[in-house]
Amino acid sequence: MQVQAKEAVARRAEAAEKLAAVIQRGDASRIVSSLADGLTTLRKLMYQRIHHDVEETYGQDSMLMPLSEEKCEHRIKTEIEVYQVAVCAEEVDSCGYVAQDLAWFADWLAHLRLGEHYADSRYDDRLSTYLDLDREKRRSAFVKVLQRTLPETSKAPLIVYRLFPLGVRIVTAIAFGDVATARQQRVRQNNWLPAIADCHHCHGHLLDNGEVCRECGNPVWKYQWLTAVD
Repeated sequence: MQVQAKEAVARRAEAAEKLAAVIQRGDASRIVSSLADGLTTLRKLMYQRIHHDVEETYGQDSMLMPLSEEKCEHRIKTEIEVYQVAVCAEEVDSCGYVAQDLAWFADWLAHLRLGEHYADSRYDDRLSTYLDLDREKRRSAFVKVLQRTLPETSKAPLIVYRLFPLGVRIVTAIAFGDVATARQQRVRQNNWLPAIADCHHCHGHLLDNGEVCRECGNPVWKYQWLTAVD
């Protein structure tokens, strides 16, 4: 674990250096840290929602259990990362946060988030495919990949797959200091799930990247919130 932690720190430092060379601002290190913290939090919470929360709700189905829990977790989390890279890269490109093309930023972020696993052609090809798809087709392709890898993810509330890419866009906007755009994406999430605003702890407000509401699970809401009906 210590080796992995050192590698992660080294990747962040390298990413910050490369980003600083292409943006006209002096906070590249802060951007990298904020983006990395936010995406890591989203990945962990998303895995919790589509795997552990499903098992807690429906129980374990021996017919759907993977042969290796550890290998399955690694695969699912990596697939989540690849999807996040595609969504984040598109958001950066559309908002003009970085004066480089989409391919440059996607490659930069993939190295930051995937490290040596980016060398796996399976994930490289998946990222290329996601980047070529529109938002709706990309989301649908992502869901299918998860369900092929871990069938029980099909039991997760479908709304989580709508909210998640918007969450990635929020993390991206916050990292680049664009709070106005982050708020617009939260409004879109609220339109999909009005119960977001009912949390007495965070009230559905934006959180800083890496933070999690202990009550509702914001930025990836707990099962009882995902299934709430007005």
